[in-house]
Amino acid sequence: DGRELYALLHLSPESSDEEIRRAYRQFAQIYHPDKYQDAQMKDVATENFQRIRDAYEILSDENKRQIYDIYGMEGLNSGLELGPKLNKPEEIKRQLEELRRRKEEEKLFVHARSTGSILANISVPQYLDGDGIMGGMGMSSEIELPVSKQNTVTVGGNLVVDGTTGSGAATAVLCHQLSSVSSIDFMATAGLRSLIGVQTFRQISPNSTATSGIALSLRDGSVNLSNGWTRQLSEDTVGNIQLVLGTESNISVGWQKKDEKRSAAGEIKFGTNSFGASAHYTHRFSSKSHGRIAGRVGSTALDFEIGGGRRISEFSTVRMLYNIGIQ
Repeated sequence: DGRELYALLHLSPESSDEEIRRAYRQFAQIYHPDKYQDAQMKDVATENFQRIRDAYEILSDENKRQIYDIYGMEGLNSGLELGPKLNKPEEIKRQLEELRRRKEEEKLFVHARSTGSILANISVPQYLDGDGIMGGMGMSSEIELPVSKQNTVTVGGNLVVDGTTGSGAATAVLCHQLSSVSSIDFMATAGLRSLIGVQTFRQISPNSTATSGIALSLRDGSVNLSNGWTRQLSEDTVGNIQLVLGTESNISVGWQKKDEKRSAAGEIKFGTNSFGASAHYTHRFSSKSHGRIAGRVGSTALDFEIGGGRRISEFSTVRMLYNIGIQ
C-alpha cells in the first residue's frame, strides 16, 4: 500500500529526513552481515541489510521519495528520469501519468500482428501468343491490433491488376470477445464489393464450434446468410460444413489435416450456379522450405498446381507456383 519501505525502518510516511537517517544507521548496525558467524544467520542478515539499504536509498532521495509516496514501487520501476527540476508532486504525477499511458500503448503495439503479400502472375500461354509474360499483379496487407482485453481491431486492404482491369478493397473488422467460448465480429468493406456484416462464433463443445453471420451488400442491397460448423475429428484432423444463402447460395463439406511435416485439405461444394471439388497437399522438407500440389475440378475450372516456397528471413517467405488448366 505504499508504506512497505517506511515499515522496514519502523517509520511513518511523515518522518523527517533526520529520522530516516537515524533509523537507517540503527538497523544497518543490527543487520550488518559481519556481525554474524553462523551461516544461516549471516544469510538472513545479508538479505535484511540489503532491504534496509534499498529502502534508505529511496527515502533519502527527495525526488524518489515523492514518486514512491504517490505511485509506490510502480512509479520507481517505470524508468522515467524526472530530473532535479520536477520537485512538485503535481509535476511528478503528471509525468508518471504520461509515462503510464505511453507504456500501455507500447504494450498494445507489442502484440500487434501485421502481414502482407505481393503476387506476380506470369502467364506462359499469354507470352506464347505475343501479349507479354505478365498476366497481372496483386498485393494485400493486414494489421491486427488488440485495443483491450476483449476487443481486437483488424484493418486490411488489397489491390489487384489483371491485364487492363483492376480492383481494390479496404476492410475493417472489430472482434469483441463475449466470453471464453464466444465472440462477435463487426465487419465493413469498401470497394467494388462494398458490404457490412456481423458474424458470431461459439464453441458448443470441447470438439465443436459454430459460426453464424449476415452480410448486406451496399452495391445492390442483397443479403447473404452463412452458417458453419466445425468439429475436431482427431488430434490433427478437422471437418467442417458451411451453408450460404443469398445471391450465390451453396453448401460445402471439407476437411483439414495438419502435423509437423505435412498438411492436406479437401472440399466439395455444390451451389445454385456451380459445383466443384478441390484439394491440396503441402509437405515441409525443413523448417524453411516446403512443396505444394493442388487441383480443382468442377463446372467453372479444371486445373493443376505445383510449386513450393522457402523462408528467407524471420518474417518473409518466397513462393513459386506453376498452374496449368482450362477455364
